[in-house]
Amino acid sequence: MSRGFRIFLAFLAGLVAGQALPLIIYFVATTFFGLVDRDGGGAMGAFFILGPVCALVAGTVAAIIVAKRTAR
Repeated sequence: MSRGFRIFLAFLAGLVAGQALPLIIYFVATTFFGLVDRDGGGAMGAFFILGPVCALVAGTVAAIIVAKRTAR
């Protein structure tokens, strides 16, 4: 497997993990801490605002880590 493909896969894995993180935090906050989100604004913020931002950050960090580890 080439180095570029590994970096690309790490970026995709970081995107998925970064998108899932705010959703998991929102679910835990509303379920276990008893927060009420009647209009769904918190869920939309977690999915459409925090999700993409965290996904890009996590994907970039994962790609940089894999690039540094696979460097010669």
